[in-house]
Amino acid sequence: MKKIIVFAGALILSLASCIKHEVIPAPVPTVDLYAHFIGDFTPSQGGTATIELTENVLGYTNTSEKAKVILPPPSFSSAVYYSQMSSSQAATMIKVGLGSVLWDASSESDPGLSTFNNFFNNNADPNNPNYSNGGASGFEVTYRDGYGAVWTSDESSVNVQDVSFTNIKQDSDSTGDYSLFVCNFNCYVYRTYYDPTLMVDVTDSVRIDNAVYSGWFKR
Repeated sequence: MKKIIVFAGALILSLASCIKHEVIPAPVPTVDLYAHFIGDFTPSQGGTATIELTENVLGYTNTSEKAKVILPPPSFSSAVYYSQMSSSQAATMIKVGLGSVLWDASSESDPGLSTFNNFFNNNADPNNPNYSNGGASGFEVTYRDGYGAVWTSDESSVNVQDVSFTNIKQDSDSTGDYSLFVCNFNCYVYRTYYDPTLMVDVTDSVRIDNAVYSGWFKR
C-alpha cells in the first residue's frame, strides 16, 4: 500500500510540473482616437439645423490624411494635415485642414515628430489661424451635405469666420503619431454651380455656427 501511495504522489508531482502557465503579455499603450462633431448649419434660404456626427454611430469614423508639396533644396517642402468625419452609410461629412508644416524633404520623407509637435503645440498661428484656401497657410473647412453637394470655406470671405484650437495633445502608439485637438469655429462655406434657369454660375452659402470638432491629425 505504501508503494502505491508513493507512486501516486510522484505521478501527481510529475503532472503538475508539466502544466504550462499562461504568460499574459504586458498591455500595449493605445491612443484614444474617439472623435465627435456638432454644429448649427443655416443655408441661405433660412432654417437652422444642428448636425452631430459621433464616432461609431451610423458608421461615422474619423480619418486623417495629408497633402504634401515636395520641393528640392534649398526650398522647404510643405504638408497640410486634414481630419475628417465621414461614413459609408451617409453623405454628410465635415473636414478641417491646417497647414502648412515646413520641413526638409531631402533628409526625411515626412515631417519629423519634433517638427510635427512644434507646429501643432508651440506655434501661435495654428492655435488661432487665419482661414486659407486649401489650408495652405492656415485653416479650411469642407462640408458635404446630405445630397452630396460640397461646400468650402473661402479665405476672402467678408462674412464672419473664426477658429481656435484647444486641448492640443500629442500622443503615439504602434499605429503612429497623432495630434489630438478640440477645434471651435464659426464660418460660411460656399459652393458655385451652374443655374440652368438663369444660365449663369451661382454662388450659394451655408453658415456654420457653434461648431465643435474633437478630432486628430496623424503625422
